[in-house]
Amino acid sequence: MNIETGVTLEVKNLISTRVNGTQAEIGVRMQEMAEYVKAHGASKNGFPITATYAVDPATQAMDMEVYIPIDAEVPSSDKFIFKPRLYLANCLRYSYKGNPMLLEQSIINLNQYIADNKLTPMTVGFNVAKHQATSQEDLDKFEVDIYISVSPNIL
Repeated sequence: MNIETGVTLEVKNLISTRVNGTQAEIGVRMQEMAEYVKAHGASKNGFPITATYAVDPATQAMDMEVYIPIDAEVPSSDKFIFKPRLYLANCLRYSYKGNPMLLEQSIINLNQYIADNKLTPMTVGFNVAKHQATSQEDLDKFEVDIYISVSPNIL
């Protein structure tokens, strides 16, 4: 496992939404977000970034924030918030490539690395997609970087 330390994540011009729902409901909200961006004269400028805050094991509902980089500022609404900048400092970055169904084990390994090194996470993991799988044949091309900001303090 290759983990980089002291990495910064910085992305400018994003539209974000927070959803508490199933994977299907999150997909619908992301489609609505894409339509909102287009209706306001902007375009997607990169792959989505997601931060998952909780997963209900019984229903598989997720509390997730989704960010989409865009090429221009758009007004915020009750569902969507324009953010001029997403900035996370002092991050661990783990790059994963392969079937997304196997990503969970990598996250477990990353959490073990944090525990073994007595690090204190300051954020949840931010998943920055680099290549999304769009078909069954594409699954092994899936690629994501996971960023977790950690405290620089030594206690």
